[in-house]
Amino acid sequence: MLGVIAVKLVIAAFSLEFISISPLFTSIVAGGVFVLGLIVAGTLTDYKEADRVPAEITAVLTNIHDDCSAFKRAFPDLDFVRLKATLLRITQAFHDDLKDPSAVNALDAIDDLNETFLEMDRIGVAATYTSRLRNEQAALRRSILRVYHIQRTEFLPSAFLLIQSIVIVIVTALAFMEIEPIYEAVIIISFISFFFFSLLRLLHLMDQPFHVDEHTEDDVSLFLLRGFVDRLNRSAT
Repeated sequence: MLGVIAVKLVIAAFSLEFISISPLFTSIVAGGVFVLGLIVAGTLTDYKEADRVPAEITAVLTNIHDDCSAFKRAFPDLDFVRLKATLLRITQAFHDDLKDPSAVNALDAIDDLNETFLEMDRIGVAATYTSRLRNEQAALRRSILRVYHIQRTEFLPSAFLLIQSIVIVIVTALAFMEIEPIYEAVIIISFISFFFFSLLRLLHLMDQPFHVDEHTEDDVSLFLLRGFVDRLNRSAT
């Protein structure tokens, strides 16, 4: 925004304005706001869904851990250490996948749960219990796939390109528009450019809501998963 203001002051200093204020410009601004509203409405749905995913993943991992912990007391031969290592590997792989858009290591880690389930069948755990755990595994896989889809797809890419073009047109037109006095021109271009640039930034954050480092408060928080990992590490000691 400060860069736009600087350009406007340079243009005004050299008297390069050649566009006069007209109702057409107001229509262009209104059209930009409409397209932005359309994209925000569509992206907000994915963002709200993404905000629920960490809780669902943590709930499934906790259910698997607690059920197997109970089975360990009834069946001492169950390799509970391997199960906890698998659960930790799932959470770590999920974090790593968020850093690498092409990685799907969490799915491979989820498949490693099959070794524990097969062992439970061998030591005599009732099939109804292992079937329930496999359903939890399927729910975990479904949640992870939902994260991949939300994180790696863009809502209406053509519409997003359109709004970027509209913003460029609006800001450029304001820079070359004849508005007197100059302080009024600076106030108008500051407000409009701040509005559109902020919304574009917000759309980018909402379109990719997961960031491991959580740079902003708008990122979907993974504190529940971190709490689950801390619980496993404490139980291991």
